Amino acid sequence: MSIVNYLGCNFDLPYSDESSNEKVLIDNFSDYELVKKHFTTKRIYEVYTDRYVGMSFDADNKDLYLRQSYKEAKESFLTLCDLLNGYLEEGDYCELYTCWVGQEEEERNYDFDQTINLNNIDINNISIFEKTLLVIRR
Repeated sequence: MSIVNYLGCNFDLPYSDESSNEKVLIDNFSDYELVKKHFTTKRIYEVYTDRYVGMSFDADNKDLYLRQSYKEAKESFLTLCDLLNGYLEEGDYCELYTCWVGQEEEERNYDFDQTINLNNIDINNISIFEKTLLVIRR
């Protein structure tokens, strides 16, 4: 199974060109009904790294992950934050939902939901777990 990230926004994002050298790719997600219950936003995109995988990492248990995978996931997430910073207006937000492929309709684990602010990111205090929602504010 693979981790997948869905990004909910109240604005339009351009889709990535798969032949580009971008670290994070944004793609259309056509089966909105599968994940809409996890979002309060209007549009949902699929987000993945340049290796065509989802981002997932746990700041408290980084030793459990392969060091390279952990580092790449954090770098990809920071790249996503930089991208979003160019689109989000002050006071606006977007939502990143993470789960295993095929588990989109399962209940969310509310215990690990987080909210971060793009104006004050501390990557060492951010974790992206499966079946959780990360609210990204500006």
